[in-house]
Amino acid sequence: MPEFFRQHWTYIIGALALHVLFAGVFALTMISMQRNAPPPQLAIQATIVDRSQLGRPPKQQKQEAPPEDQAQKEQAQKQEQAKQDAERKQQEDRQRRETQERAERQRQDELKQHEEQEQRRQAQERQAREQAEKQKQADAERQRKAEAERKRVEEIERKQKDEAAKRKAAEDARAQQAREADLRKQMEEEEGRDQAANSGLLNQYVAMIEQRIVRNWNKPPSARPGLECEVRVTQTPGGTVLGVEVGKCNGDDAVRQSIKNAVDKSSPLPPPPDPRLFERTLVLIFKPAE
Repeated sequence: MPEFFRQHWTYIIGALALHVLFAGVFALTMISMQRNAPPPQLAIQATIVDRSQLGRPPKQQKQEAPPEDQAQKEQAQKQEQAKQDAERKQQEDRQRRETQERAERQRQDELKQHEEQEQRRQAQERQAREQAEKQKQADAERQRKAEAERKRVEEIERKQKDEAAKRKAAEDARAQQAREADLRKQMEEEEGRDQAANSGLLNQYVAMIEQRIVRNWNKPPSARPGLECEVRVTQTPGGTVLGVEVGKCNGDDAVRQSIKNAVDKSSPLPPPPDPRLFERTLVLIFKPAE
């Protein structure tokens, strides 16, 4: 209600002013009518009464209202009619004002609804613009981060490729140096071995091993004179026998097995007089003397 009075105070004050105006007009009309009314006249009339007629019922006589009473009655009717007209006019004015007030309230409500709708529309548009701007900024930030990440990954990959290329170059260089060192060592070993072999030490070394095997050989009954077998021996640097294979041989299986047993029994084999003469795999000719 206070909100209603604040919004429509002009119409309420106008309605109150109209009511006061109509009440003043009606009061002035009533005062004027009372002033213009004829003053009442008192009349004393005397009637002779016949005593003989006493006790009888009175005769019905038609009496007419005096002119003064008729005027007062007409004046009262006019006042009543004027009062009714004034009340009817007041009611019509009140209804018209109420209709106008309802129309005005409806117009104000529609105007308020239109303003609220316009405010909501503007708020929605503003919110949509803000969201679009935020989305645009977010997309730009995401694109910036993606570009930065792409550059970072490219830089990492470039560094990794550079490092890999450097490592490969270093490894290739080390491998080349190792191959060259191995080749030099191999050439030196072969050269030293050739020198040792040419000096007769290799033949001496092989003869030492063959003699030990022959000493440890237990000749089987099936062994024939002129026995000659090729024996492949695998050994460690310390001379421990790892494996024995009998290749081309003119003896039977018993002879072959006796040669393997002799080699195993000769382990460890004697060391070479020159370490450069060591070979992991030796090929010996088993040829015992008669």
